[in-house]
Amino acid sequence: MHSLISISIVLSLASCSRPAPIKPVAATPTTQADAVPAPDDALRGWQAIVAAEFRIPAGKTAAGLVPELVAYLGSPDPVRRDNIGYEVLATWIDKRVLAGPEVVALAQQLLPGLRDASVFRRSFSILVLAAVVRRDAQEPVLTDELRRAVLTEAHAHAEREADLRGHVGAQGWIHASAHSADLHAQLAKLAVFTDADRATMLDSIASFTVRRHGEILHFGEDARFAAAVINAVKRGVTKAALEAWLAKIIAPLTEKPTPVFDLPKFAAQRNARNLLFSLFVQVSLVKEPTPGEQMLLDSLRTILAG
Repeated sequence: MHSLISISIVLSLASCSRPAPIKPVAATPTTQADAVPAPDDALRGWQAIVAAEFRIPAGKTAAGLVPELVAYLGSPDPVRRDNIGYEVLATWIDKRVLAGPEVVALAQQLLPGLRDASVFRRSFSILVLAAVVRRDAQEPVLTDELRRAVLTEAHAHAEREADLRGHVGAQGWIHASAHSADLHAQLAKLAVFTDADRATMLDSIASFTVRRHGEILHFGEDARFAAAVINAVKRGVTKAALEAWLAKIIAPLTEKPTPVFDLPKFAAQRNARNLLFSLFVQVSLVKEPTPGEQMLLDSLRTILAG
């Protein structure tokens, strides 16, 4: 494998002269539409459903309530979005409250959300799709065409998402990159996908890690990226594809310092370093590695000791 880097170079990023502190990106509820709305009767009704262990009220159906839950995924209110929209949908998916055709219909409703103007809708549509794909891995309900549409949209989202903030105060979690990692970790389990498809999944992780977006991912994203990568290599990625991907991850760490602080480059270096170490730790703990996991572990050892 080419473009190897010694562990001393990787570690040096932790002890090099430090730039001026970088202020965290603040939440941006700058308009009335972005403000967290006050509780209302609809919210209280949903809270009663959650308190009743997600049971559907008399005279209602799960499918009939889905559009309201999907709308909540775009709310700036973490109660509506996380505690109601996501939690209810994920529970109804996992517990088979939604039948197979209803899960398919939900997936079709969620896909446009990955291109929505609201980062909350983008991020939480992805997270619910992860639950959909998890259900599909256990009990196939999606068509191959829809599975591939999910992969295509997830990869395109990874290449363009610009809002990579984690927790933003009163509005709660955005975490689009971590949610995308969760979706890719589930997609990697599906038998329909090929080694080339799983290489595409790795490419999505690289987009979040070393694309020059300037965001240092410090809300645990690296562990979730690592889980997605390990799921992919466990089920099959060619050695050439893995080496090409690792070279892409390593590339920022081999760049020469610049006289003027370059935040996009520094962020890519930190994100790459964190992912490499998370990957090494997680795959090292696998008791009986598959050939793909062993290949990844061997490559990481070469990188970190080379």
